[in-house]
Amino acid sequence: MVQSAPSRLTYVPMSATTSDAPSRTSKVVARWTALPGEVVDGGEIVLLAIKPSMWRPAFDSAPWLVTCCVLAVVLMWLGRPLPGWSLTTTAQVILLIALARVGLAIVRWVPTWHVLTNRRIIDIHGVRRPKISSCPLLQIRNTYLRYTSAERATRLGTIIFVTDHVEKVPRLWQSIAKPDEVHAKVRQAIENAIDNNGI
Repeated sequence: MVQSAPSRLTYVPMSATTSDAPSRTSKVVARWTALPGEVVDGGEIVLLAIKPSMWRPAFDSAPWLVTCCVLAVVLMWLGRPLPGWSLTTTAQVILLIALARVGLAIVRWVPTWHVLTNRRIIDIHGVRRPKISSCPLLQIRNTYLRYTSAERATRLGTIIFVTDHVEKVPRLWQSIAKPDEVHAKVRQAIENAIDNNGI
């Protein structure tokens, strides 16, 4: 379920919401996290609030960067600039396009958050107006880690959530730092939710 979030941002102190378990959340929970207002209700405890690694914008932009660089080199080598432009201007324009794509990826990365509470996983994204999608922990049937070549090289990983809604694309927490540690905390939260509901 996707819903629009209020435009107001509320600062959620992680130390306050997880004061009963500081050791469990150390090293992976930001001390202060800017989350859209009313992300969690009064009965929820924020266990994790994390962002994808700063490598994520680079990974998303890599195809553009490679394509633009190759195109600029080929045009310079062939001596064929774009119509009406010099070779130097052509190369500069192509590289500016690549940099603009990196900038866009960074802008999209900034408002992206992955939140784990004692009841749900919550994904926050959106540039103009943050949007929230959530899934109850009790609807998650399995989780596992996946590593791309780039993620292995940067010691990152992606957590995949398989839910009851098999017709939907699995949820992804991409390019997460310390993926094994985060994944273990997610699994523990799911097990706790199952135990608390007597399932």
